[in-house]
Amino acid sequence: MRSVSVALAVLEAVAEQQPVGVSELSRAMQLPKSTTQRMLLTLGQLGWIRAGAEEPTRWSLTSKALSIGSRHRGDEEIRRVALPAMHTLSAATGETVHLSVPEERRVVLIEKIEGVHPVRTHTTIGNGAPLHTTASGKAILAAMPEAQARALLVAVPLEALTEHTQTDVAALQEELVRVRRDGYAVTVGTRHPEIAAVGAAVLGTSGLPVASLSLSLPAHRFPQPLWSEFGEQVARAATECSRQLGWRPA
Repeated sequence: MRSVSVALAVLEAVAEQQPVGVSELSRAMQLPKSTTQRMLLTLGQLGWIRAGAEEPTRWSLTSKALSIGSRHRGDEEIRRVALPAMHTLSAATGETVHLSVPEERRVVLIEKIEGVHPVRTHTTIGNGAPLHTTASGKAILAAMPEAQARALLVAVPLEALTEHTQTDVAALQEELVRVRRDGYAVTVGTRHPEIAAVGAAVLGTSGLPVASLSLSLPAHRFPQPLWSEFGEQVARAATECSRQLGWRPA
C-alpha cells in the first residue's frame, strides 16, 4: 500500500510542478532519488506522465490524467440533469431509482434515490455489473449501433449470475430488438434471483447512450401488468434527461 501512496503522491507533485526533474522532485518530496526515479518510470510506463526531451529529463502529465477528469465532469453533468427526474420517478412509483453509466462491458451505478417501501433493493454507488445482466445494461446495449452491441456481447464468454441470466448472444440480440421497439428493458432475477428492474437509456448529443435510468424492486412487487406502466414512466424520464443533455430526435 505504501508504494501506491507514494506513486499517487509523485503524480500529484508532477501535476503541481510540471515540467519537473527527478532531483528537484525528490528534494521537494523528501524522497530518496532512487525511489522518485522508480515511481516516475512506473507512472511513465502506465501512461500517466511523459518525459520531455530536455537534459536532464523533466516530466509532465499526459492527456490520460486529463481524460479521467473529463469523465468525472461528464458524470457530474449527467447526475445534475437526472436527479430531478429521478426524484419525480421515485415519488410516482415509490420504488428505488438508479442512474448508471456504461464502462466498457459493464454498467456502474453513480446515483440512486431510495424507495419508500420497507422491503426494497439495496445497492452501493460505485458497484457495477455486466451489461447483459441488468435492465440498465440491456437498455444501453439496445441504444447502441447493433454492430457495437454485438461486439461487446461476443468479446468474452457471458457470465451467468443467476439461473435466469441470458448468456446466449443470439437470444440477447432478439431481446434487444424488443427493447428498441418498446423503449425500455425489463429484467426479473437476471442479476439477483429476487430482484426485478426496468431501465431506459439516456442519450447524449451524438444519439449514443451515456447513461441509463432504472427502477429496481423486489420481483414479487413487479407483476407483468406493471411492466409497461413502469417501463413507459422510466422511458419518458430518460427521454427528458436526454433532451436536457442536448439530444434531439432525428
